[in-house]
Amino acid sequence: MKHFRQTARSYSSFLAALVIAACGGGSSGPEAPAVPTIPTVPTVPTVPTANPAREITDTRLAFDVTAMSGTATITFAASTTPGATLEVGDLMLDSVRSGGMDLAFATDVTLKTINLALAASDLPVTVDIAFRYRHHDGFQGAAAEGYTFLWPYFCGNLFPCHSQPRDGISMSLSLTGIPAGKTALFTPSITEAPSYQLAWAIDNYTELPLGATAAGTAVSVWHRPNELATAQAGTQNLVAVFDWYEKTLGAYRFGNKVGTVSVNWGAGASGGMEHHPRWHVASGSLGSEEVNAHEAAHGWIGNGVRISCWEDFVLSEGTASYLAARALEVVAPAVGAQTWANYAVALAQVPGSRPVWPRTCNTVDVLKDNLYTNAPYMRGAFFYKAVAGIVGVDKVDQALAAFYRDFAGKPARMTDMLATIKTQTGYDPAACAQLWLEGTTTPAPAACP
Repeated sequence: MKHFRQTARSYSSFLAALVIAACGGGSSGPEAPAVPTIPTVPTVPTVPTANPAREITDTRLAFDVTAMSGTATITFAASTTPGATLEVGDLMLDSVRSGGMDLAFATDVTLKTINLALAASDLPVTVDIAFRYRHHDGFQGAAAEGYTFLWPYFCGNLFPCHSQPRDGISMSLSLTGIPAGKTALFTPSITEAPSYQLAWAIDNYTELPLGATAAGTAVSVWHRPNELATAQAGTQNLVAVFDWYEKTLGAYRFGNKVGTVSVNWGAGASGGMEHHPRWHVASGSLGSEEVNAHEAAHGWIGNGVRISCWEDFVLSEGTASYLAARALEVVAPAVGAQTWANYAVALAQVPGSRPVWPRTCNTVDVLKDNLYTNAPYMRGAFFYKAVAGIVGVDKVDQALAAFYRDFAGKPARMTDMLATIKTQTGYDPAACAQLWLEGTTTPAPAACP
């Protein structure tokens, strides 16, 4: 990575004026001269300072996908301490400015961050950054095939950002340079979202409207050529699933039009990514009702409620897996039963070498420390099923709704979910969580102890 640095323009100005007031009528003598007034000139820091705790509240992004360039207008929250830090991956920075002036910054090549020379302020501060980005075909940024994939912490390869999952940022996005004959699917604005939720997909898309929920949310699927039959098969119950989520868990937070976007992730790729309100599903999984229902569920848990730490990965993925199976067994019982049967097969193949819920916070690398496996998905889903075996599925539904009500738009931990289950059902799930989430062996499907 190249080392970029720009220095702020130093400036100072002084103004002194001696104003002598005219004598009024009947004055006994000349008045004393007025005291010179020297306006206070704001100090612009010239030394970049690391301050990763300085929060981002808003990010406005504009990209030219042909030129592979972009601009970011980033608003930082007020801070009693100076400086700010942004993740920049392998971006090529062209300018960093604030208030119309060049802003000093220093690059940390090891951490792939820049530290900014921002003063402490009791008001928000805005920084404008112009940059160029590179393609990443390993699910680490913008791919040459026309999609983005930023989870878990690769947003810096696409725009200056914070990647912590607990952060809830307002983001806006505009795209130019779309190739002729292609359609760009993206969400122009989202609020209270983690950075990895922002995404685009550019391909030859056709929209298939599926219908609307009782709350009026329009549901569609966007498919590529020759995928119509597969898209229909995988989304035949998606409107009913989304309707069940809204009725059971609460109002959806990310708009009134949602749906699945088929994305060419390459041969052998499967699964999806929760880019609400238009979540991505690998073309190889487009026909899976469970994958479509799972990604839709993240609108409530994972996006609607953010995880506080990467160690809470099971809160996002285990809950979404349970919700997908639960919704399908309600709206399409045969499909739901088959989903649980498939989960049981997958559970038997899960290695039991480590807990799926470490009790630390952001000390685990979700990728390098092998937390990103099928284990949190399956052990998490069967944890909820085991609780339901004690208190009943309706009580678990109520606990999930209460959790969403209390934490929507906020970060939460798995401990918050356990506390909510206890409060709502009267059952303490601590021992069940110890068995299913914190143990080093994978239990057989059964009720909680």
